Parts: sequence; C-alpha cells; structure tokens
Amino acid sequence: MERLKFIPSARVHDRLIDRLAYARDASVYRLIPETVVKPENETEVIALIRYAHDTKTHITFRTSGTSLSGQAVTNGILAETIKGWQDYQILENGEAVKLEPGIIGSHVNNLLVKYQRRIGPDPASIKSARIGGIVANNASGMCCGVSNNSYYTLQSIRIILANGSVYDTSNQKDYLKFEIEESVLAQELHDVRQLILKDSELKRIIQYKYQIKNTTGYAINAFLDYKHPLDIMARLIVGSEGTLAFISNVTLQTIPDPPVKVAGLLYFRNIKQACDIIPELEALGASAVEIMDGSALQTVKYVKKNPPYDYSKITDNSAALLCEFQDQAIENTRSSIAETAFLLNQHNGEYLIDFTQDEMDRAALWNVRKSLYPTVGSMRAFGTSVITEDICFRPNQLSAVIPDLQQLLHR
Repeated sequence: MERLKFIPSARVHDRLIDRLAYARDASVYRLIPETVVKPENETEVIALIRYAHDTKTHITFRTSGTSLSGQAVTNGILAETIKGWQDYQILENGEAVKLEPGIIGSHVNNLLVKYQRRIGPDPASIKSARIGGIVANNASGMCCGVSNNSYYTLQSIRIILANGSVYDTSNQKDYLKFEIEESVLAQELHDVRQLILKDSELKRIIQYKYQIKNTTGYAINAFLDYKHPLDIMARLIVGSEGTLAFISNVTLQTIPDPPVKVAGLLYFRNIKQACDIIPELEALGASAVEIMDGSALQTVKYVKKNPPYDYSKITDNSAALLCEFQDQAIENTRSSIAETAFLLNQHNGEYLIDFTQDEMDRAALWNVRKSLYPTVGSMRAFGTSVITEDICFRPNQLSAVIPDLQQLLHR
C-alpha cells in the first residue's frame, strides 16, 4: 500500500506470496489479508490506527499466530508486532515483569528462572505464543488454575485505543485523563457497573461463572472487581482477543516456580474411575491434573519415535491422569507421592508411568498432553475440520459430566 507512507516500505508487504503466508494461524480459518505491515513502535501503531479509521479498514494485530480460534487472521490489514516489541524489565527481584507483546512466553520464564518465579499463564503453546496473544486471549493453561491467569496476574497495562489515544494504568495521571478525554466511554462503563451492582441475581451469576475457568466473551467480572472506568477497561481488554485496544506493554505479577517437580501418569480402566480420584488429588495439593481418554493416550504412536509407554496395551475405554506435584522440598513431594499411591490403590488404578523428577522424562509426559490438538487435527478425515472449545466444570462434577459428553460426541 503506497498510502502507508508512515511505515517504511520494507515493512509493508503487498505481494500475494506474502499475504498468503499470513492467511492462516493455528486455527481452521483462512483469510487473505489486504496487506501485511510490521510497525515497530507506538508512533507507527497510532498512525496505522488513524489510517484505518479514516479509510474504514479493519486491523488485526498478530504476534506468533498460535490462535486456535482464528483471532490472528483477517482480510483487512494484518499488523505483525514482533520486531521492535520484545523489550522486558525484571521488577521487584523477579516478583513482577514488564513485557512488550512480541516476547515469547517461555523466554520470559527462562529470564525468571534464577528468581524461582514464572509468569502465571501456562498455555500449551507457551514455547511459541507471545505475550501480546497470551494476554489478549487471557491464556491460562495446565498449571495455572483460575487465580494465575493473565487477568488475575495483570499489574498494569499500556494500551492504544481505536481513536489513537494512549493510556497506562501504571501512571496515576492517566486515570483522570481517561475520565476527561474518554468521557462517554467512561460513563458507559460506570453505568454498566451500577446496573450489575443493582441486580443481585446478575451479580450472583457473574460471581459464580468466574469461580471456574471462563474465557468466553469479555471478562465482565471486571465490573465487579474494579471501580474506576480505566481499571475496568484494562481488564476487559485482557481476553478481548484484540477487539478493544492494542496492548503496547503489560506488567505481570509473577508466581513462585518451585524447584522440585514430579510428574506421573495414573492409569484407570475407565474414565469414571479417573474422574472420581481428581478431587482427592486436588486436596493433596496437585499443581496439575490432566485427564486423557484411551484415544488420546494412543496418539503417541503418531508423534513419538520412542513413546514413554506401550500404547498397544491402551484400551479405548481406559483413561489416564497426568498428575504433577511441585514444592520447595523433595521430602514434601515424596509424601504426596506416597499418599497418591494409597489413593490409586483405593480407586483400582495403576501407574502407567511412575512419578519422576527427571526433567526429560517429565517433558516427555507433558509433550503427550501438549501435542494432542495438532495430532488429533492431523488425523482428521479429509475435508473435515477440528474445532476446539473449553467446557468448564468443577472437579467434583467431572465423573458425571465427562461420560455424558463422550456419549454425546459418539452419537
């Protein structure tokens, strides 16, 4: 586009081959962008946003493109924000970290290793996903739970709105600026909050829904968690999938990363047995419990030259739990392992893979879980698609819910 003269021509890509290269993300969707641009600073982003407003052209911001739901494709302007967007700053002796959107999640964790800390979000794609997408999708993950996702660990955020205005919640002056310069938006956010507070049933429903993992739609719990319109806006942006603002940088509170981690694979004859033990493992303090049915367990034959277990002995009706304990001391994890062995015997289960502290063996177990989606996707029948969707229940409901879901899907 010759009109995008505020970005150097070397970073504006109109050739069909370049546009086709960005026509897909990790989802089933394909949209060919009108053009691909690579802004490297806020000034260029603001100019791009104002250009889009004047020409009525929509923009999709993208970092790694690991989205499973199509958020990183567009037939408008696709703006990749990787180069020039990878600065970071370790704060408070590792208890917080300031990040630009282009830095990869696992790279941040590598920077925090010496502090025995990590970021809370733990998506399966963390080795590829970048902070911009992690925050914009309110990523959580397998060792994250509800309290350590992007929403709850956000300390501050710097955003650029669709009108080109910049606000930073780490700057107290921006709170008054937001009220004055975005007066209509600020008042509407205030009004929605008051509407919710006056409706006790609506308030109860929102509180209940966000006690479990809930990343469907905007994070409307922000209207209950915060009072000031800018704080509400900031939390709505987390999980908004890029629809409300461009995220220039964020400061995330980090969480402890215990040095001792042990993982094992617990095997059961059917999925109900596996579900029944989950609340007890949660009570023991398991940092992660991931359930996989027999079909999922058998997928290792497609992705592993040396699978961690003999998949030929896995039956279709069986299930396994990938269970991990984390602690500061090896003695504590040994105690957890002993108690798990007792529970496993009570629930007629067995070890498919015994608990291990070896980093390579742990990684092999987690790779089985993390590779499920792409493996299942590659196995689909020609002409069909794979759709992923989160369905959330409390742990004590799983033994009733999952068998019903399996029956529904097999009809």
